Amino acid sequence: MIEFILRENVLTDNTLELSEKGKVFHGGYIAIIKEYTFQSAWSDKLRVKKFRSAIRLKEYLAKKYPECNYIEFKGTNIDN
Repeated sequence: MIEFILRENVLTDNTLELSEKGKVFHGGYIAIIKEYTFQSAWSDKLRVKKFRSAIRLKEYLAKKYPECNYIEFKGTNIDN
């Protein structure tokens, strides 16, 4: 698994987890995004987005995280 930080928050970071080439996560997913939103001063609420398609992942990243164009997909199932 390869992990990237998409956005740094105060308590927790939004992360992108990519499966390595030739492997998939349980359920056939190739990517998982863990997003945290403010819940209280001591904790954040977790929201997990899972992707089976590289096209849907790239669309979501372009919409929600346009500043994250540094992500290198080399060595993953989303290899350009």
